[in-house]
Amino acid sequence: MTNANKKILVAISALSLSSMVSAQLEEVLVTAQKREQSLQDVPIAISAVSGELLEQTGVNTITEVIPMVPGLTGADYGLATNSWAIRGIGSNDWTIGSEPSVGVFVDDAYVGRNIFATSTFFDINRIEVVKGPQGTLFGRNAAAGAISLITNTPGDENEWRLGVAVGDEGQQRYEVVGNWAVSDTFALRLAYQHQEWDGMWTEVLSGEDMYTESDVIRVSARWDITDNLEALIKFNHGKAETNYTSAVNIPTNLAQPGVEYPDRFAINQPNFEQNEDDGFGLRLTWAINDSLTLVSITDVRSGENDYYEDVDGSANDVAIDEALFGVPGGALGGLDIPVGLGGDGDTVYQEFRLSGGSDSLDWFAGVSYYSEELENSRWEVDYVATALGFPIGLQRIASDAENTSYGIYGDFTWQATGRLAVTAGMRWSADEKEWCTNTLQDDFYDMGGPTAGPLCDEEDWDELTGRLIAQYNFAGDTMLFASVAQGYKGGGFNTSVVDSDGDGIADLVVPFDPETSIAYELGLKSTLLDGRMQFNGSVYFTDYESLQVQIFGFDTGLQIRDAGDAETRGFEAELMFAATDNLTLMANYAYVDTEIVSGPLNGQTLAYAPEDTFSLGANFEHRFLGGNLNWFAIYNYTGEFFHDIDNLNEESSYGIVNGKVTYTAGSERWDLAFAVDNLTDEEYATLRADFGWGPQLHWGYKRLMRAEFNLYF
Repeated sequence: MTNANKKILVAISALSLSSMVSAQLEEVLVTAQKREQSLQDVPIAISAVSGELLEQTGVNTITEVIPMVPGLTGADYGLATNSWAIRGIGSNDWTIGSEPSVGVFVDDAYVGRNIFATSTFFDINRIEVVKGPQGTLFGRNAAAGAISLITNTPGDENEWRLGVAVGDEGQQRYEVVGNWAVSDTFALRLAYQHQEWDGMWTEVLSGEDMYTESDVIRVSARWDITDNLEALIKFNHGKAETNYTSAVNIPTNLAQPGVEYPDRFAINQPNFEQNEDDGFGLRLTWAINDSLTLVSITDVRSGENDYYEDVDGSANDVAIDEALFGVPGGALGGLDIPVGLGGDGDTVYQEFRLSGGSDSLDWFAGVSYYSEELENSRWEVDYVATALGFPIGLQRIASDAENTSYGIYGDFTWQATGRLAVTAGMRWSADEKEWCTNTLQDDFYDMGGPTAGPLCDEEDWDELTGRLIAQYNFAGDTMLFASVAQGYKGGGFNTSVVDSDGDGIADLVVPFDPETSIAYELGLKSTLLDGRMQFNGSVYFTDYESLQVQIFGFDTGLQIRDAGDAETRGFEAELMFAATDNLTLMANYAYVDTEIVSGPLNGQTLAYAPEDTFSLGANFEHRFLGGNLNWFAIYNYTGEFFHDIDNLNEESSYGIVNGKVTYTAGSERWDLAFAVDNLTDEEYATLRADFGWGPQLHWGYKRLMRAEFNLYF
């Protein structure tokens, strides 16, 4: 492939839809394989969304990237209870004893917990979504894939941007981004964002509007210590809070009984969630010689999450009487179930990676270390007799975990001929976990009884994973690849404990085994029409062993269980077309079929795994009033899916339309935009559940409109 041809390549998922001055698509560079490559040269299924598009569309969370990435689904339930799925396999870490199935990385560092991915989503260079098991490239907890966030680094030019956005439902956003090239060898970058919104729903008893408010600040420095040694230092701080936590109980809601999407609702306990995290990162890059480079990645993070929720989601709690005690609704005056949760986490990540290459061989090898200390020290469940006015039951649980992981890996790509390349790699991963829990009191919510004090256990696991890829480059910028790859997700411990001898005192901690996966894939990447069109596609089959699923029950609480083996199969297609110098069109489609094929849940479909998803987008830009006017719109369709592994709570298909019109002055010193999310005001739920007292839901966002203004210096 010639250098000229490489310059016209682009990934569909990047959707570089702005500033079109020619009918050729631009090249997108990624680092998923630990070195900088054109996305079209990478023989794996990967989507990359550019920072330019993130700003253009106003995306602020990983979940909002879903329309631009085929095979990615998920939902947000709060600040830290995010759940993402790649090709039907979900990822969440609702308890400190569990692990995600989709690994999240920030600037090549594994962040471990989803709470650390919330404040980093600002001033982003790009997002890379790598699909399928990635045990070799990314290590543990990438059994379904990996999401890699690459933040902007200090550049060589002085530039500042001030931004403000206001909209309906109390939307406000203020941004300051600055880059200062202090010298030829030293540069600083500052990025700050404050945003808030409220008024979408109102609680009728208190009159309080639902709101979310957040602040993010990141300071980074780049220092070229010598001609061969570069240091990149980053610090970030994020804080967010919301009262949008409770799922609403539809049948017993006093505001509008039986109405699924009311503007007003009623609960009788306050809702609150606060998330705060700090992170420090140091990346050292030493070019030893022309062919050998050593990289050191250090990342230290600390976070805290506090959560309080009216679990039943209703001001009419008569349903609780029957669910807990089997008596007619209201006979006890109606019980209420508020839940409070407090968690803290500290993580350390260290990686050393050596890479080299020649005309026919590229390789890298390295070691990694990850540790985390986690606490759920204020988890409590209070049963309050609202009619009688005093507590009739109380349970408090304190849990902590210390986890340590190690990795040793190596990978190489051999250019066997001018057209044929072979890639092979292997990683050894090891986990050591210590778990302690102390149930001080147990009552109606039976989780095995109280403990006689801290109940502790420890386990260790290890796994060898690998990948093998054959890649063939045809004439005309078309590449075909076939691959087999393995993934590994660590084991862990359940929060719930067990009374094994029936004496009323819990004496056993229940661990669960690791999850492993292997995927077979055939893919195509092509650039057509002299660089004006790009089409990518792949078909895959993935086999999961000891699939970990989360199940809630009154007698067990929230538990991780071995669902047995599962299979996922499907295909994905992506198309980008520069129709004219001013118009770019895009489309993507994903089909996935999921099934548990053994164990107690045999035959069930996986949660958050719609069979069909697709997106259609367009970008049109033209001259207007001495500047440029850009029109952008994207439609995302999500097919029917289940919210739970029991396949009891189904979500109907729905489609979301987002759009934005931006005017950029001829001087390029300012721009003005109008944006709308969920243009058609589509009704959908991000969570449906039934915990024993009737169906509940957590709404997706309604239509939101905003105006944006940016000033550039």
